[in-house]
Amino acid sequence: MPGPNVAGDLPALSVIVRSAGRPALSAALASIAAQDYPAVDVVVVAAPGPAHPGLPDRCGAHPLRLVRSGVEEGPPGAANAGLDAATGDWISFLDEADVFLPGHLAGLMAARAAAPDAAVIHSYARAVLPDGRTLRFGQPHCLAQLYARNCIHLSSVVFRRALAEQGCRFDPDLPVHHEWDMLLQMAQLATFHFVLQETCQWNVGAGGHAAGDGVTEDDAVSAQCRERVHAKWASRRDALIDRVLPMVRSAAEWAQHGDYLAAEACCHDVLALSPNDPWALNLLASIQRDTGRGAEARATQELAVAVRPEDPALVFNLALLCRAQGDLERARRCCDRAVALDADFAPAKRLLAQLAR
Repeated sequence: MPGPNVAGDLPALSVIVRSAGRPALSAALASIAAQDYPAVDVVVVAAPGPAHPGLPDRCGAHPLRLVRSGVEEGPPGAANAGLDAATGDWISFLDEADVFLPGHLAGLMAARAAAPDAAVIHSYARAVLPDGRTLRFGQPHCLAQLYARNCIHLSSVVFRRALAEQGCRFDPDLPVHHEWDMLLQMAQLATFHFVLQETCQWNVGAGGHAAGDGVTEDDAVSAQCRERVHAKWASRRDALIDRVLPMVRSAAEWAQHGDYLAAEACCHDVLALSPNDPWALNLLASIQRDTGRGAEARATQELAVAVRPEDPALVFNLALLCRAQGDLERARRCCDRAVALDADFAPAKRLLAQLAR
């Protein structure tokens, strides 16, 4: 029989699993049992209501509670039932079709030290497609990008329970993309911190609902819910764009006139309003390059590309910085990526030809 958790002063963490009672639940619970963060309790929400099979009261060394209701719950309702039952200072979700990778919870909770003001900590998810291929899903948080599409898997997130107490809830009118909407709610209140690791596995298509954009195919319900999310947050998105875009333009004008100090200060003002804004990062990298800070410029451009990986112009700008540092192999890979994103992207083709000489 496992002994009691030795949590010390570590904050308590509740892991919520929404379960339909499928066979995959055993693998999800086993991945939680294998986590070495000691201050964990597990809340399994029985989405089918009374029909869900019983469970033991332990998940490895961690206590487990099965939360039943008298009626069947849809995904948003089950998620909210989990929030209501959670007692930890921090909360994490795991779909019963997915698994945490070793060290997931301990790694994310340890990252609090690097960002003590962050109320949301997240990482990459390893997306396993039905054909066996794997993709890395996720990116550093950027509110401007999150308004456009979901780019964070909920199972890759830990967040403070205080956010739920401040009113963040899963929208019952969104059978799909309610997780995206929940992340947008939290983004209005919280600082996000990104951990540059794959810490959980998303088995795409094995769950009962879509968890993110860009990997699964759209169906009618998904498309309708996406439109609802866009409409719900349109005014906030537009207000952010209206505030940030003129600032980016002003920074670009100052840089063109050689006033790099004012341009850089303006870029940092933008990033304070719109963290990890890719356009401000791209401009800041060019300023850093022009003022002789090549290594700093490359790191900034790497972040811009991580935030907006499908933009060939940003990838090409990274290729230029890599070439300037003598990293010709990385420059070639960036050019190849830019051309793959846009077959007619002439600057990348020209640079590829130069690098081949």
